[in-house]
Amino acid sequence: MGRLENKTEFFYTESGLVAVDSPVKLQILNLLREDSRSFDEIVKYTAKAKSTISVHLNNLRTTELVEEMVDPADRRRKIYSLTSHYMGCSQKPVHEHYNSLLQKVARNGKKDRFSFMESVYHALRFGFEAYGIDNVPIVKKIGCDIGVHLSSAFESETLEGLLEEIGYFLESGGNGRLSMLKTEPLSLLIEDPFKAESMPVIGKPFCALSEGLIEGILCGKLGREFRVREK
Repeated sequence: MGRLENKTEFFYTESGLVAVDSPVKLQILNLLREDSRSFDEIVKYTAKAKSTISVHLNNLRTTELVEEMVDPADRRRKIYSLTSHYMGCSQKPVHEHYNSLLQKVARNGKKDRFSFMESVYHALRFGFEAYGIDNVPIVKKIGCDIGVHLSSAFESETLEGLLEEIGYFLESGGNGRLSMLKTEPLSLLIEDPFKAESMPVIGKPFCALSEGLIEGILCGKLGREFRVREK
């Protein structure tokens, strides 16, 4: 797995935010983000000595990032799973677009409040990148938290009906128009979320908040797991 040198990733536990910069620990954590793994699977994935992995796993358990369980199918085997949430990482600062967005904030400062807040939102999105922080995961998590708490205000108990409600909710709030492109796999089109189409193409998703919001509403209302990803 290739990764940037001196990269730091942030994980949230019930005790607070934990910064991790050990390449081996990050390999383990990112493997466990996919699924629970046995000790031997972790050793094979990292290509490190068993003694090294044992030390790192004990440290990750101490900091409440992972937990250890006995495999019910084989009590001699230990299974490890993530008990924390990935919240973002450090990255090379990206100043492109940020200064132009600050100028846009200034231009919209004396206009209507919506235009000003739209500009501020865009500046925040690129401002974190400009200072070397990829905050997309935590923005999505906040959006998901909001969505879960909002879900009780929605009435439909079916996926199709709920998507119609979400579409009306987004459009009536000025946050975009939602339409269904196909059902297998389910693909949605959201147009004009905070005028994102006016933003520069940066080669990666932009609307993490909307992504989390829709995911949270679906999970909270229908009581099952959904994964919403922007493309």
